[in-house]
Amino acid sequence: MMEITRSFEIEVEMIDSDHRRLLDIINEITQAIDDKREAECARLVPDFVALAKRHFAREEALLAKNGYPGVEKHRKHHASLEDKMNTMLALAERVVESAAARDELKKELIFFLMDDVINEDMDFKSFLVNATSPAEKSSDG
Repeated sequence: MMEITRSFEIEVEMIDSDHRRLLDIINEITQAIDDKREAECARLVPDFVALAKRHFAREEALLAKNGYPGVEKHRKHHASLEDKMNTMLALAERVVESAAARDELKKELIFFLMDDVINEDMDFKSFLVNATSPAEKSSDG
């Protein structure tokens, strides 16, 4: 089971809550694979992709609202993850019959979370901590 440690929280509840939920679904998918519940895994992947897309939209809107100067760069990063999400959906269609697809899906999910949360979102953490209102930090804003 993967966790997001406190050092990787953005300190804006809406974003951190989305990240925790994405991680929860990754853990559910991984556990389903490990428990040989491939059909459940295949069902969860589209939910993960849909949540990721909603999260990206919410995050970009918050960055734009607060005048983050790198918002366009971050939008482009999110767009670059579209291929990864499509790969995950394709792998999900094959998890029932393919151990290789199951293994690759686990790798893609971990990479996705690390690439988005750890590599990219940390770039705007200090900006948002200083720019957001107390209400945005503690609620859905």
